[in-house]
Amino acid sequence: MKHLIFYIFLISLSLSIPFEAKTENEIVADLSQGNVEISTNFLGAKILLFGAYDGKKGDDIIVVVTGPKGLVSIQKKEKVLGMWINTKKVNYINTPKYFSISSNRPIDEILDKKTQKLSQIGLNNLNVRIQPGTKIVDDKTWREALTRNMIKSKLWSINENSVTLNKNALFRSYLRLPSNVVVGEFDVKILHYRNGALISKEKNTINVSKSGFSAEIYKIADNYSTLYGIFAVLLAVLIGWGTSLIFRRF
Repeated sequence: MKHLIFYIFLISLSLSIPFEAKTENEIVADLSQGNVEISTNFLGAKILLFGAYDGKKGDDIIVVVTGPKGLVSIQKKEKVLGMWINTKKVNYINTPKYFSISSNRPIDEILDKKTQKLSQIGLNNLNVRIQPGTKIVDDKTWREALTRNMIKSKLWSINENSVTLNKNALFRSYLRLPSNVVVGEFDVKILHYRNGALISKEKNTINVSKSGFSAEIYKIADNYSTLYGIFAVLLAVLIGWGTSLIFRRF
């Protein structure tokens, strides 16, 4: 029933374009939900992106979702005295905590490498920088480790062939947010290309926030980070001590 309502809306949206569009190539899009609340049992979110465009031969749709940017750390582990420990850490600044690209076909078939780089389309084309003052020998190795870790955490992804284009100039795609997604504002860009040239674009926003008990914990950790850290350490010590007492008795 829910999908039927969406399709009815999409058809009406498509029919209304010639009358409402200000330009011939305008694209319109919307989300099934613009707000995502993270509770203690949050397992991720699946959001439907749908819309209509002035469809012609050679058309492609690319969807870019960018989450809040900030500092992301990469640590290198080495074996020291028989134990694996972190021996080196590199911080990347201006780094998206979430980034995904979806397209109706392989991106290399839509755009050339130069356009991809200029438009920051592709995981290796993101404009992330190492924190000033950091001394490293091999930037490429650390950059590859950053990409690998973010993909493994399901926070960065490339989803080719995941945008469905219908003959009546409608399109749809599912945007997936993992359970470990960060809170904040997520920018959704819908890019309409024709024979490799950008002819129209649309923007939307997804707001991710904490709710319930997890929201209160998040506020305390954010506003009183030092006290929260001390409390977390003490709690861990008490749990460890209590566990040891239980095992001693049994």
